[in-house]
Amino acid sequence: MVRYKNNITGIIVIPNPILRQKSKNLKKSEIGKKEFLELIKDMTYLMDKYNGIGLSAVQVGVLKNLFIIKKDLESKEIDIKNYLNEIEVYINPKILEYSVEVQEGWEGCLSIPNIECLVQRSQKIKVKYLDLEGKTVEKEINGFRAVVFQHEYDHTQGILILDRAKEIREVGD
Repeated sequence: MVRYKNNITGIIVIPNPILRQKSKNLKKSEIGKKEFLELIKDMTYLMDKYNGIGLSAVQVGVLKNLFIIKKDLESKEIDIKNYLNEIEVYINPKILEYSVEVQEGWEGCLSIPNIECLVQRSQKIKVKYLDLEGKTVEKEINGFRAVVFQHEYDHTQGILILDRAKEIREVGD
């Protein structure tokens, strides 16, 4: 695995204080550079290794306003050779609007092992972000993908599911 400036070695877990920091926007000049693409590849590898469906750069120790989400939320594995076809990349994302309609569900987080939280999220959101070409994209996202987006977006803001939890339960070993 390639190392980014911060020597990515794995997923950062609580109580590491970096998880509470707000991420910084990327400059357009950073997008598409070899180092940036290596970061995304490393994030994809780690997300896949730990069976995640989304991962924020802060979770690997890089305070950049960036996260990835699997294109196919049901798939079990990612073809790492074609990783850019397997993930959606959100650079400098913002949520512009939240729907009044909400849904409640149990969420896990790679940075909070063996815990699930009951969290309430908007069913539909309007978002704005940069794509891999540095172009601004605005779109609506709904359903489970909207939940995942809000979860990863929270990471970029220093917010964890523990902060939004209506209930917390232990899972796994």
